[in-house]
Amino acid sequence: MSTDSASTAVKDNLDSSASQNKPKSTAVARVVLPTADVDTDEEPPEDGEEETDDGDFLADFPDDTEDLELVHARIGSLTGLRLARFAEHLKKLCLRQNFISQLDPEIFHQLTKLEELDLYDNKVKDLEDALDKLSNLTILDLSFNLLRSVPDRLEFLPSLQTVYFVQNKISKITGLGHLGGNRIRKIENLDSLVNLEELWLGKNKIAKLEGLQNLKKLKTLSLQSNRITKIEGLEELGELDQLYLSHNGIERLEGLGNNLNLSTLDVGSNFIPAIENLSHLKNIEELWMNGNKIPDLTALEPQLKALPNLTTLYLEANPCQTNDRSGYRRKIQIALPQLQQIDATYTRAGAQ
Repeated sequence: MSTDSASTAVKDNLDSSASQNKPKSTAVARVVLPTADVDTDEEPPEDGEEETDDGDFLADFPDDTEDLELVHARIGSLTGLRLARFAEHLKKLCLRQNFISQLDPEIFHQLTKLEELDLYDNKVKDLEDALDKLSNLTILDLSFNLLRSVPDRLEFLPSLQTVYFVQNKISKITGLGHLGGNRIRKIENLDSLVNLEELWLGKNKIAKLEGLQNLKKLKTLSLQSNRITKIEGLEELGELDQLYLSHNGIERLEGLGNNLNLSTLDVGSNFIPAIENLSHLKNIEELWMNGNKIPDLTALEPQLKALPNLTTLYLEANPCQTNDRSGYRRKIQIALPQLQQIDATYTRAGAQ
């Protein structure tokens, strides 16, 4: 689609949206250009010119619009959008899949009512001080950008609750947020985050569970697709509720002696040879051990039968399943009648 025809399509969409009789207090401006699918697994190029369209797509929308969505609109600069005129009412700003590389402080310092800012899949390399005045911001998504480190001015965002940095080029933890899909090799610099409840570090290069001892309020820990070989360093995480360690190199189930509040444990796709050291986890509801090296089902009763809340168990793709396909499911049901789901299939109890 040419730039002119795309602009016409956007204008027609806005005319249609603006003609709807919505109350102004709930006005939402949505601009979505029709384009081919983009494979965001590929790293975006750092250099090179992109064809952008930096016109004012929002001319027809009232100043009291609270929610702006400009998705895949080929925006490179925000100047032409005149966002400052929405400053008194704008709460949500979505700028996904554009070509934005810099955030102008003169624009963002005026958007003090903003609560959610979505910059997923742009070309942002640094925030500098652009967001320092956004004291009401609770959600910030900077996934799929070109950040090489966690921005060091997040301290100026006192209301911030959730931050996403997925699939950037971050190699070191210097703050908090969803840091999956980066280049982190070590868990560090978290000692001051004593109130942190969720930590997402999947798809990095972490080889050891460490540096977590001060995170006593942590409820969710995700370290899927790393290089961890041993479960350790979790002794102080007494409130931990969900632990995700699939697709690592773990060789034994251990190190969970103090994690009595666990309700979900995912250790699928590792090298675990036995079901062990689980009988004390009375609150466990979901146990994922698929894709390991468990040879038989002899440990089911001694380890899992006394767990009253256990309803879901995944053991497929272990030798105990591949070597006994006809009897595998029936044996599990007999040993663990409390189950409602075995692998991806509900039991009779679960189907009711």
